[in-house]
Amino acid sequence: MTNTRDIWNSRAARNAAIAIFAALALLRVVRAFTLGPNSDEAQHLHVVWAWTQGLVVYRDVFDNHTPLFHVLCAPLLAWLGERADIIAWMRLAMIPLYFGALYATWRIGRAIGSPRVGLCAALLVGSTQAFFDVSTQFRPDDLWMLFWLGATAVAVQGRPTNRRALAAGVLVGAAFATSAKTSLLVSTALLAGVAVLALDPRERGARLRALAMPLLWGVIGALVVPVVVALYFVVQGAWREALYCIFEHNLVRGLGRWQSGGARFWLFPFGYALALAVALHFRKRSEPARWRAASWVLLSAIGYLLALHSYWPLFTRQDMLPVLPLLALMPAALFTGGSGAWRSWRVLAVGAVLAVFLGSLVAQALAPSNRLRHAERDLAQILALTRPGEYVMDAKGESIFRPRPFYWVLEGVTEARMRNGSIRDDLGERLAATSTALLVDDRIPARDRAFVEANYVPVGHRLRVAGQRFGPLDAGQAVDFRIEVAGDYRFIDRNGDMAGTFDGRRVEGAVSIDAGEHRFVPDVAADVALVRASVFERGLAPSSVFAPEAQDERPASCPQPHGSPPPE
Repeated sequence: MTNTRDIWNSRAARNAAIAIFAALALLRVVRAFTLGPNSDEAQHLHVVWAWTQGLVVYRDVFDNHTPLFHVLCAPLLAWLGERADIIAWMRLAMIPLYFGALYATWRIGRAIGSPRVGLCAALLVGSTQAFFDVSTQFRPDDLWMLFWLGATAVAVQGRPTNRRALAAGVLVGAAFATSAKTSLLVSTALLAGVAVLALDPRERGARLRALAMPLLWGVIGALVVPVVVALYFVVQGAWREALYCIFEHNLVRGLGRWQSGGARFWLFPFGYALALAVALHFRKRSEPARWRAASWVLLSAIGYLLALHSYWPLFTRQDMLPVLPLLALMPAALFTGGSGAWRSWRVLAVGAVLAVFLGSLVAQALAPSNRLRHAERDLAQILALTRPGEYVMDAKGESIFRPRPFYWVLEGVTEARMRNGSIRDDLGERLAATSTALLVDDRIPARDRAFVEANYVPVGHRLRVAGQRFGPLDAGQAVDFRIEVAGDYRFIDRNGDMAGTFDGRRVEGAVSIDAGEHRFVPDVAADVALVRASVFERGLAPSSVFAPEAQDERPASCPQPHGSPPPE
């Protein structure tokens, strides 16, 4: 059998790795244009757009994330401009973050194991479907994972020095300015550091003294970016809003897993005790400095994973991004260990796993998502029927380039606060006050459903236009109706404008209608509707108001609200 002792360092291995990374780069480009959209992507893009408009986020536009990612993406969005396929194009900007994370994974693996461990871990996690697809999406978590992995890589490159600690601290602070979930990562990293000190009594006092000043410099570095961000909002007079949106808003009693508790609470202590036992088992088999670095990295990742499942109220796939590469170091170490024939079988196993992973990625990339096409079609219609500055009501910012009349984003935390009454639901009043013409029928609170159905007519997939359907009317048959959203309207039938008498005067074409009670009498028998004039004049076909699919006022794809309406 061919000697495979150095197969991981061979030219063939290097060429294979380069080919895999090139394939991953190509798949990332393809997947950006084929992966189905996540509602978070439009929400983040709407916040990025707000920065391009000179708005102050938290004060002028709601967001419950820290701001660094959105600020850094604003120049790119401003350059690309308004376009219906903006999600796909902004996803391309996530590709450098993805490869930066793989590079950091390699550096960490090299520091705590060997270059082979780092390379194998980068290949494994980079081709894993969960990591690949979630990091393809346009979201702050992509930058967050890069900052955290970068900080980890800096921390384990050598002995703790003030300069290294300062650099790692700055990266940790940047991670916090990108996602407040960094608080959980820092907590579990500190716990892991204490655990490693407790497990290894060798020269403990000397090591504690050596860590004192680097820890101080690390804290100083971690404050740099958050302090700069905080000062900006203080200068803008929006620091109270920022504190509420980032911290207070997200802490809701009984939210998600906090309302269940139970056996999940014990997952962390039992799981962490097992991880400590494994780390202790390998202590005598490893070089001390390398064992301490490896144990700290893996205990940090395992602790975060356990705490996430035990105590974090809302678990999402993107929460895993900064630790999946670290967890991949464990199978990577297994695959690259050993010698001789045993190593050759491990190399074959890695090749088989990577082939399966890459095959799955190729199959997914070659299956374009209809949901992405639908989202692009809906956004194109919204942009065509409105002008910059005109309000569009949507759940989380799906219209991206248009202001929303309602401050709050309709997502899980907001819905919980509406149910407990800590947020006042004034959606109907805001729609009326801003004379909003278009509405995306998604996650409408139960309290506002009657208002929406009475004042907006469906015109296709999830989209509603201000107006009403009167149904078939005979010539001279009067219909009384009430309007809550004032504005310019047109009476139409299936062919276009409808002539008749409105509040005692002749009309044919646009007419200004105030909120209140009104009467219309058609000149001829027809199926009559009232629609917003501006939308009609910008290309809304009358047939879309009367189409059969327009009768389905709540599309099946629309998540329905739950729970009782909040008290006044």
